[in-house]
Amino acid sequence: MVELRFFRHSFFQLSANGKNILIDPFLDCKAPSPEMKALVKSPVQEKDFKDVSLILVSHEHYDHFDKKFIESIASKQDSLVAAHDSVLNELNLPKRQLVSIATDSSVNVRNASIKAFPAHHPHSFYPLSFLIELNGVRIFHAGDTDLMEEHEKIKADVAILPIGGASTMDLVDAVKAVKCMKPKVAIPMSYNTFSHIQADPLEFKARIEKSNLKTKPVILQPGESFKLSF
Repeated sequence: MVELRFFRHSFFQLSANGKNILIDPFLDCKAPSPEMKALVKSPVQEKDFKDVSLILVSHEHYDHFDKKFIESIASKQDSLVAAHDSVLNELNLPKRQLVSIATDSSVNVRNASIKAFPAHHPHSFYPLSFLIELNGVRIFHAGDTDLMEEHEKIKADVAILPIGGASTMDLVDAVKAVKCMKPKVAIPMSYNTFSHIQADPLEFKARIEKSNLKTKPVILQPGESFKLSF
């Protein structure tokens, strides 16, 4: 069994076997400009995180890469950080804790199998999406991306997809991605965190439920968890 917990934006935690994997940490980063200030507060603080074995970072933008938080957690808990070299080079951590991953490559670390897929996010240097296999459950975290042909190749039990538009796929394209992948569960992310990515997750849910898909749409509020047992 794997427990998935949503914090805000694209920040998730996967828990299994007493250990935790963090994806795209976004805790208390300072916004680069007033209009980029987050509208949703983090429901957790650094002290709330225990037994973090692995941290995945899809790309370098501040709302996915909380550098200060990652360095602090990794230093205290001996966590590994898996990301592209362009992200790892920004971290002040020992090399033994850094796991380099690039498009179409895979790594097996801390009882998890991670495969990196390309993401289309032109404002980022080297954006990635991740397919994580943990305890026999396959979870796809799209990071920031538009809809891509590569999504047809992904076989996942759980698909976590952005729906906010602007610099990622919007709600309509996210539903198209679900139709490509046909996961058992689809979870929306990257919406309503900022003023420029407004979307209604209930519409995402309704579109999936009205389709011929057997996918279960799950909407999580910040701080909520969902148990993955298939």
